[in-house]
Amino acid sequence: MTNSIMIIGAGPGIGQAVAERFGRDGWHVVLTARNADRLADMSAALSGQGLNASTLQADATDPVALRKALAEANRITGGLTAVHFNAAVVREQDLFSMSDDEVTNDLAINVAAGLHTIRASVELFGARGGTILVTGGGLAVSPHAGYASLGLGKAALRNVVEGLAGPLAERGIRIAVATIATIVGPGSTEAREAADTIWTLATDPTAGWESVYPANAFKGG
Repeated sequence: MTNSIMIIGAGPGIGQAVAERFGRDGWHVVLTARNADRLADMSAALSGQGLNASTLQADATDPVALRKALAEANRITGGLTAVHFNAAVVREQDLFSMSDDEVTNDLAINVAAGLHTIRASVELFGARGGTILVTGGGLAVSPHAGYASLGLGKAALRNVVEGLAGPLAERGIRIAVATIATIVGPGSTEAREAADTIWTLATDPTAGWESVYPANAFKGG
């Protein structure tokens, strides 16, 4: 069976780089996002490189739609190997200048969508096992008032991953977070190296529940 990965919140930065990294090793990549035009562009780019890519339009804040998308990805790949949650609202704004709707919307994407993804993935993998990967961020460890909702989201997901790593491992399901502590632009070296970090988490059974990129991000000196 071919290995496969579903990238939820696939975008032109880390999402594209992860798709390319896994695709080059023969994985079937399923790109998932709300924006159909973005999905079409990414799929065309991957297909142009000779990589095996499919697309599914879905909103991860809608748990019913998300479960349907996961089931369809599982069907078209012949059995998903991994699910990667990569969705986020990157808002450079402090908490007190945000509107009520902005707070609610950001938490829905940065936190609730991640929790929906983890729950639905565990349900899908069941007894057969699988891997759940989460794109984390340095703001989870070193918060900044100017990125209130993003930092909160990354901290919340990091907390959940750490807490679930042990219990899920007992069920044959691996969960891990890549804490990306730098700015990542589309097509950048940082995007490719972040993707390498996520690849290692997915394929190295000795890797822990968290990997930090760059490796020295939180070291003094």
